Amino acid sequence: MTEQSLIIGSGKSESLKITPLRRTHPKSVDYWDGNWVDSSIEVSAGAFVGKYAACLRTNEFKTFREGIDPLYRSLKGTALFASMERWVDIQVTGDGLGHFRARCTLMDAPGIGNSLKFDLQFDQTELVVISKSLIRIEESFPVIGQVPV
Repeated sequence: MTEQSLIIGSGKSESLKITPLRRTHPKSVDYWDGNWVDSSIEVSAGAFVGKYAACLRTNEFKTFREGIDPLYRSLKGTALFASMERWVDIQVTGDGLGHFRARCTLMDAPGIGNSLKFDLQFDQTELVVISKSLIRIEESFPVIGQVPV
């Protein structure tokens, strides 16, 4: 499988890269267990550079894309990537003029880990790349099962 990564910011300077690698429970077909994905998180922000492993959910990528797409059209609003166990939280906000800020919080262990908070700035042209990356991730790791009612 080709690597599908979500990159926010410039890959050459400050950026956040999230790469889903494999389903955590590959034999599970239910919504709750089947949608966990082992992922690699890489960050370069200011003087901070690091990499760690996280467990994210496929529906988190989908929800984030559903928030990013309207931002491209209106240039204002907010899109959230909120991981269930707080490994990665991203809040992308547009100012209505084509400038965006991603407020990011990374945690190296769910609930009790160390955290890093940083902002990434970018313009509207990067939203298309972000959206396409999220679509590729959704194609590689579709949400499975149905949300229990």
